[in-house]
Amino acid sequence: MLKFKSCKLKKLLQALCLFGFFIVSQSNAHPLGSNLNPISFGSDQTIVDITKLIWFPLEVEGLPPGAEIAVLRGDMEKAGSESILRLPPGYVVPNHTHTSDELYVWIQGAFSLISYDGKKTKFDGPAYVSFPGKAPPHALVCENKEPCILYLKFSRPFDVEFPRN
Repeated sequence: MLKFKSCKLKKLLQALCLFGFFIVSQSNAHPLGSNLNPISFGSDQTIVDITKLIWFPLEVEGLPPGAEIAVLRGDMEKAGSESILRLPPGYVVPNHTHTSDELYVWIQGAFSLISYDGKKTKFDGPAYVSFPGKAPPHALVCENKEPCILYLKFSRPFDVEFPRN
């Protein structure tokens, strides 16, 4: 066991230990530029490096497991959120509706949109989709061999409902 004759030396070593702990704890933090540690050049700015996204399972009652989400900005339980979704190949988002308007930009992968009356429209790649709040029920399918990726924006809280057929 080390004994210190100098109180200053003991305090210096304690400070160095705390500094080392701080450095180690920071190295385990989320990477700068990720959705959990975005860059900002000023107030109300969010800059995210999409290659550094930190994904979480999208767990919503009525939604099959497998979808992942990376929230970019806002809180899905409050008004105004922006996210990136990743859907595995063949994934089906069942017929659903919501009170918030929904805007998405399909970034990667072929997909199909299915309207409330069963009409299926296929897209081979990137697309822009906008539904007003309380739009008729709709569904979608990732028709790709690789994951489908889309940007999603809600202006109100996320309140998806899956109507019973």
